[in-house]
Amino acid sequence: MKSIQIFCGALIVLGWMNARAENVLLRHATLYDGSGKAPVTADVRIIGERIAAVATTLKPLPGETVRDLHGLALAPGFIDMHSHADRGLLKDLDAATQTRQGITTMVVGQDGESNFPLAGWLSKLDATPAALNVTSMVGQATLREKVMGKDLYRPSTDTELARMKTLLGQELAAGGFGLSTGLEYEQAHFSTTREVIELSKVAAATGGFYISHVRDETDRVFDSFDEVLTIGREAGLPVEITHIKLGSTGVWNLAAKRMPHYFEAAARDHITLWADVYPYTYWHSTIRVIVPDRDFFNPQKVERALADNGGAGAIRLAHYAPDRTLNGKTLEQIAQLWKVSPVEAYMRIVKATEAEVDSDEQLEDIIATSMTEADVKWFIARPEIAFCTDGELHGAHPRGAGTFPRVLGRYVREQHVAPLSAVIHRMTQVPAQRLKLSDRGSAAANFVADLVIFDPALVIDRATVESPEATPLGIPAVMVSGTFVIDDGKPTGKHPGKALRASPHSPR
Repeated sequence: MKSIQIFCGALIVLGWMNARAENVLLRHATLYDGSGKAPVTADVRIIGERIAAVATTLKPLPGETVRDLHGLALAPGFIDMHSHADRGLLKDLDAATQTRQGITTMVVGQDGESNFPLAGWLSKLDATPAALNVTSMVGQATLREKVMGKDLYRPSTDTELARMKTLLGQELAAGGFGLSTGLEYEQAHFSTTREVIELSKVAAATGGFYISHVRDETDRVFDSFDEVLTIGREAGLPVEITHIKLGSTGVWNLAAKRMPHYFEAAARDHITLWADVYPYTYWHSTIRVIVPDRDFFNPQKVERALADNGGAGAIRLAHYAPDRTLNGKTLEQIAQLWKVSPVEAYMRIVKATEAEVDSDEQLEDIIATSMTEADVKWFIARPEIAFCTDGELHGAHPRGAGTFPRVLGRYVREQHVAPLSAVIHRMTQVPAQRLKLSDRGSAAANFVADLVIFDPALVIDRATVESPEATPLGIPAVMVSGTFVIDDGKPTGKHPGKALRASPHSPR
């Protein structure tokens, strides 16, 4: 309470609500510089878009805005390695659910789907900037659809693959950071490993990396991780398992036992293996993914799928276009309403929403609780694993508004899963290095002033399934390119974000 009172007093005296794009001196910060080292007490001077100086004490300059942080933590802005907040971004440039949790850069174009053509979309962001920075991967499913149309339930031909490789080269030249796949989804599930390897070789040639929503996150998840390593080995590029999870009862609590093997095997075979994670035991996607082989109307397979995902009571419809009164109800509750078995209810939902497979409209999605806390905590503690929201601007899953403060509050402060300095390192410098953003991810002189001010004793998420956009506590201010986009916990309406492009002409 004392720290809150001191901070509120500082807000009144220094006028936090009137943040202006001017030179700023942040004094008496507990500085986590992104390196993973222990914090230090420091003053930080920002001139224009960049950090000009960091020192124990800096004397204010004439005309400089001075803000006394009174020991609050100051860190580089958080980098979200997997985001869907590009959906609707051009209509919601504040992107408040993202920036309020400290995110200053997000990586979109995930799960195999990206804005196409990428050059045109990035140019729109240049003309109409958002509050935060945006980078993009190139989606393999997007390439498949451009070449194969809706005939996607099969492997590509050699001719089609050649055309996809050409398109991928064009999108990478436009600024894409690498290739993304969503191999669990219909549009890509029937891709061969060879197709992904050949496309990944194109990404490797430009210094890009490969990031994958793997082919199966449930019973065959370890086979999927093997495939990721094969792609990294054969294509010769870094590979990232995105929103890593063990998502069925048959593989629960195996992270500590099985996962070290993958990092050890990668190191032995000179494969750069990365991952990212969100801090929840439940996920948000289409109901179709729980039956990996797409045999949706096989009662035995559906029954097994429901059991693997925690049962019908653990599967909740977040959105169901045919009957919105069912939004928020579990499959168990829906089965009772319809007076059918959960298996029959599942098949009825799939049948009623078949049209979404051949359109851009999402007719259904679910939130399913099918991971264990022990596995989530193991992933959060692992040094190779960064963080992601996998979230939207106004999505139904609380990860879209709560991921980063939840890690800092629940898992660092309350449960001591990992040290704060190490977690900050993996929220900032680690993803910046993966993206080869050489002037971001560190709170040091000459770096871009993407910064987060937070209270380690207070920071926590408040978003829930019932209130997925609730504002977190303990993050009063966020700066992007030297401009406050969050002040006193509220959006300032300023949009200094950049559309960041990878350079395809130099090793990254």
